[in-house]
Amino acid sequence: MNSRERMIRAFEYTRPDRIPVVYHPSPAGLYVHGRKLLDLFNRYPPDNPVDFSSIHGPDPETLKGGEYDEIKEDEWGVVTRHRVFGIAGQVLRHPLADYAALEHYVMPEPPALDSPEARAERNEIERLREDYLVFRGGLFLFHMLLQLRPMDDVLVELYTEDERLMRLLDRLTENMRGRMEYMLYCGADVVMFVDDWGFQETPIISPERFRRIYRPRYERLFRRIHEAGRKVFFHSCGFLGPIFDELADMGIDGIWHQANRVDTRAFALKCREHGITAYLHPDRQHLMPFGSPDEIRAAVRTYADIYHELGGGGIFYVEIENDAPWENVKALVEAIDEYR
Repeated sequence: MNSRERMIRAFEYTRPDRIPVVYHPSPAGLYVHGRKLLDLFNRYPPDNPVDFSSIHGPDPETLKGGEYDEIKEDEWGVVTRHRVFGIAGQVLRHPLADYAALEHYVMPEPPALDSPEARAERNEIERLREDYLVFRGGLFLFHMLLQLRPMDDVLVELYTEDERLMRLLDRLTENMRGRMEYMLYCGADVVMFVDDWGFQETPIISPERFRRIYRPRYERLFRRIHEAGRKVFFHSCGFLGPIFDELADMGIDGIWHQANRVDTRAFALKCREHGITAYLHPDRQHLMPFGSPDEIRAAVRTYADIYHELGGGGIFYVEIENDAPWENVKALVEAIDEYR
């Protein structure tokens, strides 16, 4: 059973030979742990097409007095300051902090479908699909608003349903639709959405307001993906509560949630009821940086026991950042290989 079939069987709950595992090449973890992390990843290869052959570090010009400090501007015109290499920075300038800028603001677009870039990516995905289920993303209808405008303003404007924010959200949704069509054209099997909808203990938005503002926009995109015979995977950190019920009702195929915000078994059973596959991502907030190797192995064993019992529905996800001790990193990867 190759990686592609293993992943498909996990989504279908048809008993893959092993629980799939995917690795994310976080530059923060690779920079801290170095060659030994590359060697560990290569010793236990994942079920996603990722290359672990090199380690990237900060540009020497960004090291000031021995401390990393870098200011970047992305294609959206968002300016961020980064103080830990490989970790998301703090926004210094929101390009639409003043709505007056919206009239002339141009959102970046994906390459045209008849472009050399699109043809090259389509050929590459066709090659990868022989062995792998190919994910592409991410699309964002909330996260990007918090980059374009200050968070406090966005939250107030969602509460008041400010017409200016609704127009901006419509433009953003249309932009994401174009990006989605590009991914579908290139042959992606799974399209990833990356909007965080939870604080630690509560959702960011009420179910009623989510249902009124966001659900129709998501549904249009989800419908197109499903009509194309592809899958929708949704990433959302924090406590989702009823927002997850909304997403499940909309027919998402996968969820990448924050593990320490849910009861593991109850959440697994709920996903099984809706035919949703979950990323099994051991708690990176407390367990990985502060737990013991034995606690990490126990958490992995719990996941494995539950999802073996269910016959699918789980995909181990490994992302190592800068704060996880090496003994915990090693315990995680080795335990997944042992129990999966």
